[in-house]
Amino acid sequence: MFRFLTGARLPRLSLGTLLLALPFFAILAEPALAQNLDPLENMLQTIVDGLTGPIGRLIAILAVVAAGYMMFTGRLNWPLFLAIFFGVVLVFSAATIIDGFAAP
Repeated sequence: MFRFLTGARLPRLSLGTLLLALPFFAILAEPALAQNLDPLENMLQTIVDGLTGPIGRLIAILAVVAAGYMMFTGRLNWPLFLAIFFGVVLVFSAATIIDGFAAP
């Protein structure tokens, strides 16, 4: 694939040359102008607001109602009920849990 490099003799830089050039590279380096990530942050915040806001609350209510109906008719297995329960708890307490980890 890279046949043009097979016969080429590349100069070898010594470790001393690299160590001598390193301070110059550090002095001459300009700070990177990092791109603002506000659009990405806004998109992710919109997703979080959608899942934990009124829409997410209504979906959780419907899941609990469906679990209650299945329990009423005798078709609810307990692993499914526990999955629904802990899923709702985790979705709505996720921000509190993460804030607890990130606290100084």
